[in-house]
Amino acid sequence: MSSSQTHTNGGAALSGALGFLVFNELASGFTQGFYTPLIPDIAHALNVNDAAITWFLTAQSLAAAVCVPLLSRLGDMFGHRRMLRIAILVVVVGSVIVALLPSFPVVLIARILQGPIAVWLPLEVAIIHGRASGQTARTGIGLLVACLTGGAIVGTVAAGLVNAHSPSLIITLVVPVLVQAIAVYAVFVKIPESPIRTPGNIDVPGFVGLAVIMLALLGGLTLVGKGGVPPAESIGILLAALAAGAVWVLWELRASSPAIDVRLLASRRAAPIHITGFMLGLVMFGSQSPLTTFLSADPQRTGYGFAASSSRISLVVAAITLLATLGSALVARIAKLTSMRWTLVLGTLLAMASCIFVVVAHTSMWQVWVYAVIAGFGMGLLMGGLPALLAERTPEGQTGASVGVYNSLRSLGGSTGGALFGAVLGALTPVGSKTAGLDGYLIMWGLCAIAFLIGAVGLLTLRRSAATTAAR
Repeated sequence: MSSSQTHTNGGAALSGALGFLVFNELASGFTQGFYTPLIPDIAHALNVNDAAITWFLTAQSLAAAVCVPLLSRLGDMFGHRRMLRIAILVVVVGSVIVALLPSFPVVLIARILQGPIAVWLPLEVAIIHGRASGQTARTGIGLLVACLTGGAIVGTVAAGLVNAHSPSLIITLVVPVLVQAIAVYAVFVKIPESPIRTPGNIDVPGFVGLAVIMLALLGGLTLVGKGGVPPAESIGILLAALAAGAVWVLWELRASSPAIDVRLLASRRAAPIHITGFMLGLVMFGSQSPLTTFLSADPQRTGYGFAASSSRISLVVAAITLLATLGSALVARIAKLTSMRWTLVLGTLLAMASCIFVVVAHTSMWQVWVYAVIAGFGMGLLMGGLPALLAERTPEGQTGASVGVYNSLRSLGGSTGGALFGAVLGALTPVGSKTAGLDGYLIMWGLCAIAFLIGAVGLLTLRRSAATTAAR
């Protein structure tokens, strides 16, 4: 059966299952947004200090970096729905253990089990792209990303509301399990299997090497950003990871069935998308914490900021997230008027313009709102459009692995941004002060603008591929 026949015959099955795929991403976003507001309560219940509880988030992100490329590749080989079922069940087990709060070491193991939640999206993108193309696939992928973002907002709000009226923290932590139970029903009953398989062997050394490299890179960047170890030791970890990465690339180029198709990853039809995804993660995740500290700074003492309360800060963050959700949902419609490439270039230019604007204008709160609206919408276009375009430009049978690598690189970009911006603000903090100088924030936003400029230039080098032409 040809690719076009597969897409045509599978379109009807996909249209009926799209709502359930969308709910899966709502559940994913809900779960990922639910735990963050509860971290102080979880630390108190487990009797751990502020430094130790940071591993509650770090353990899950490191596990995600390891499992996303592996499960995505296995999905290409053995079926994306099959791997999605396994990933959802593992996450549910981890969520149940977290809800019971047995002990801190056991909870960290449970958070590792929740790592595969990050692979839900790449597997779902592969399911959509295996049964649809063009506008249908782009709309579906955009909805998935929009619901992931929207679900995170709902989860964050729900955590506060439920915990305020819950008789115990354990009952509060059961809520994500209930949401995930519906996702289990959806993936086992309502979602079709992808029709395309990629034969081959499992490159065990390749996956093990990739896991070690991702752990070292993310771990080293996390430690640099938090100052958890001396800088020389952190830099040594990063250099060792880069050296291991060079050896890994040589292995993958010679492997008959590589874990990751390095040639595709570095090709002109995919590399600019991955680079832009890395830059998006660098800004989107790396600048979150500095934005909150800038808003909360007392202008009478620091000369900048708005002495914003946590509720006011949450409104700004919510505005960015809501506009990103809107941009992700509209990306297919905008691309229909021009092209996906130009839509993504528009997203990078809007995000870059917002960063330049806040460098120039940052003394009034309305200026921050302008920044939030423009940056949120621009990043939303990138969030929804980048994985859709990458899926179109990836050969059949490699979609899951390709989008999985994109997700991992975006996470790596977030860790890089956190370390980079932390170093910039730390270097420009006056001696004896705990508050960074204004120049640190201006340089940070300038670096964000440069990151989006790099993404725009890369996207402009993309050539129209046969897959993209067929999709249009």
